[in-house]
Amino acid sequence: MSIPNTSIGIVVPTLNEGKVIAANLDRLVRDPLIDEIVVVDGGSSDHTLLEATRCASAHPGISVLTSEPGRGKQMNVGARVLRTEWIVFHHADSTLPDDAGALIASLPDEVRWGGFRHEFAPSNWKLAMISWLHNWRCTRTGVIYGDQSMFIRRSLFHQAGGFDEAVLEDLLFSDRVLELAPSHLLPVTVKTESRKFRSMGELRALAHVLSIIVRYEHQRRIGNEAFFRDYR
Repeated sequence: MSIPNTSIGIVVPTLNEGKVIAANLDRLVRDPLIDEIVVVDGGSSDHTLLEATRCASAHPGISVLTSEPGRGKQMNVGARVLRTEWIVFHHADSTLPDDAGALIASLPDEVRWGGFRHEFAPSNWKLAMISWLHNWRCTRTGVIYGDQSMFIRRSLFHQAGGFDEAVLEDLLFSDRVLELAPSHLLPVTVKTESRKFRSMGELRALAHVLSIIVRYEHQRRIGNEAFFRDYR
């Protein structure tokens, strides 16, 4: 079966996102160019699965799966069931721009993967600095973080071998894909709900982001796994 080069599928990995998952899915289904949405839950102990299943019963384009915990594992599970040309890996606490589907569908054939610019909502100067660093780092290195709603052609995703099932799976995956194709940063923002960063401390988060950039620039082990386990 041939796959239209504009077909778009979304993978949403979840873990205790009951407060935001329904609103996120309701927003995604309103985009007419998004063909499939797969929620992959990693063992939520709240009402995430209940909310996601309710949305799936109302919208046939949504399916809900479960897997072992770990964002890399969950995203690999979701990617395996999609049959769309484009796969978008989208965090449950983030919001895509209204025209996300049209922007991805209109990309030229030579663009094979990329992401959106990043912004926190609500924000303050510390969170704005983290977003600025995200966007600056992406422009400089081509590395796409998970909270930038990475999009990738399905053939390239499988060629790269999928995500590592470890912490910092987005960075490790980006490094591999960059060996195959350059990334493309769209000039519009995806907005991430800032509650987790605020609850953990914005200055702590800013220090870790700076540490990752410095370590990555000097090709040293990234570290900070404990921080990202908490954030996950």
